[in-house]
Amino acid sequence: MDMFEEKDIFTEYPKTPQPSKKKTALVVTVCAIIVVIVAGIAFFGGTMYGREKSIDENMPMVKTILDALDRYYIDEIDWDEFQFIVAAAVAGSVDPYTGLVATSPAGMQTLAMGITFGNDEYCNYKITDIAPGSPASKAYNVYSDGQTGSVQLKIGDELLSIDGYPVQHLNRDSFSQIISKTGETVELSVVRNEGSTPLFYNFSITKEMFHSPVAYYLDSDITGLPSNVGYIVLKEFGDTACDDFAEAVDDFLNDTDKPDKLVLDLRGNGGGSTAICGFIASYFVKQNGKTSGIPMAKYVYNAGYGDMEETYFYTQNTYESDVDGTMLQSFNLYDRIDGFDCVVLVNGSSASSSELLTSTLSYYCGVKSVGSQTYGKGVAQIVIPYNNAKYELYMTNGRYYIASEKNGETVFETNIHGVGLTPDIPADASGMYYMAQDPCLLEAADYLTA
Repeated sequence: MDMFEEKDIFTEYPKTPQPSKKKTALVVTVCAIIVVIVAGIAFFGGTMYGREKSIDENMPMVKTILDALDRYYIDEIDWDEFQFIVAAAVAGSVDPYTGLVATSPAGMQTLAMGITFGNDEYCNYKITDIAPGSPASKAYNVYSDGQTGSVQLKIGDELLSIDGYPVQHLNRDSFSQIISKTGETVELSVVRNEGSTPLFYNFSITKEMFHSPVAYYLDSDITGLPSNVGYIVLKEFGDTACDDFAEAVDDFLNDTDKPDKLVLDLRGNGGGSTAICGFIASYFVKQNGKTSGIPMAKYVYNAGYGDMEETYFYTQNTYESDVDGTMLQSFNLYDRIDGFDCVVLVNGSSASSSELLTSTLSYYCGVKSVGSQTYGKGVAQIVIPYNNAKYELYMTNGRYYIASEKNGETVFETNIHGVGLTPDIPADASGMYYMAQDPCLLEAADYLTA
């Protein structure tokens, strides 16, 4: 196993890895053995933060299990599988944000429809997102005689069946199993309750390989917002977020209606790289004529073995493209558009970098937030690749403190972990609505056009 090599990247809110399911005996075995190995290394290596570790004294049960395995276990262990399963289990047990993941080849794509489904407490499944340019965004309803109609899928449509399987009130696991079993062509039946009379539609969608953007722009024809209000969705701060956001901003500027207001939707955005957050923030934040190098938060982190140090997360107006390696360059929207104004939509799933961006835009630009209390994640992770970058360990490394004013000075004393941000304009952000009925969008439009 190669030694760890630290990446100079901080990221947030990684998903805790879910190892593939193996027979219980193997998982129990390898987990037990790795705990013994880790404990043994700590014991024989001396100390960890000055606290001596002893297998016999601290983990007698593990020692007993190891002895039993040595004596009675029947099968050979696959050591490659062993290392990943056990390391992932150990890392994932530390906290919800620390975990080991197997990396995927860059640019890997799969056949997909481009739809995201959400469910309410009664397990009614609705469309919560349709990726621009995806097969779902280009699909039209199909009549019983096979003729194609003129109706397209909408965010908010409730799903009745997939390939003939009824899905209303199915638990999430059963729903996921049905989704995973669909072929290249998927038949969807939906009901639309947008008006007083329910409307039923059938769609046939052929999956394609396509880039599903994590940020994109929608105009007033789609959102139902006033024509002078644009709308950008930002789903995460990772992968192609900078490229996608730059393209979304260009689409906003090129909208023929010439909107001068913007709704930035961070609902459901669990976070990601603070470097990416800094690039996106530079489209809005400007201080002393600069959009780069403005501190967004102070970060207090463990530099190694409990040696605590400080640094800052800054805005940055350049970023190397994750798509083609070119250098992306931001610009200030307040300088570019006369009378520009913006609001941010947040909810209980807006976490980490989403909260950092929201607080930064609020402090430096006076941008209002609309929605419900955010998640409250005031810690960040360092990414450590190893085994020739086959795996990446996301490790909680420190806490960040957002900007606020004290005695006329900018200070960084507020940590939102476990608390979150309270929106300036409260609105119901818990449901799944058609865009024209979305309480957050309605409140944002009222504020921006008042």
